Amino acid sequence: MARFSYDEADRYGGQGGAGYFSLKDDKDVARVRFLYNGVDDVSGYAVHQVEVDGKKRWANCLREYNQPIDTCPFCREKMKVQAKLFIPLYNIDEEKEQYWERGKKFIPKLTSICARYPNLVSHVFEIERNGKKGDQTTTYEIYEVDKDETTLEDMPEVQDPIGSIILDKSADDMEFYLENGYFPPTGDDAPVRRRASKSEEDVPFDEDRTERRSTRRTPGGRRDRF
Repeated sequence: MARFSYDEADRYGGQGGAGYFSLKDDKDVARVRFLYNGVDDVSGYAVHQVEVDGKKRWANCLREYNQPIDTCPFCREKMKVQAKLFIPLYNIDEEKEQYWERGKKFIPKLTSICARYPNLVSHVFEIERNGKKGDQTTTYEIYEVDKDETTLEDMPEVQDPIGSIILDKSADDMEFYLENGYFPPTGDDAPVRRRASKSEEDVPFDEDRTERRSTRRTPGGRRDRF
């Protein structure tokens, strides 16, 4: 699957939009910790956009940039491949782990932050949105506001985006999708059926496995502008 390091981003295409972490309108601000130690922790992902149950989702691309196009059925069918960052961060104001979806044009800013602030997770930043809701030219300013001794071990464990916010699909799954317009039900997607009486119908259900985690809040301090 096409996971790539930050310095390989130019070998993949596309610019992306917002993700699970978002600031809704102009001058909205949030305090966060980036869940990285440094630039070596930064990974990008090559993905295709698909529709699942009427919603837009990302699916993993199966092809490395130097592999034949037939390696990935979606690439073979000329479905656009996009280079994405799913930056893990801890939103201090909301007390939850989130992913900030960014395109590869954001990589220089992120690597600059990593270089300027070693042990990145120990720094608290404010992210400020510059642009009204729906503005396609929106930019973000990032300011350091505090520093402490926090380590990654003190924070929620970072989940691999592949298999969670990125659908992890096989070549056979992709072929099925291309033929039918949806993925075959497998694992948690498959309905679970119970024994029913003649007057009852089998009822599928979903199991919520989400675990909430939290960490301490950190007061603000000085502001350095990028």
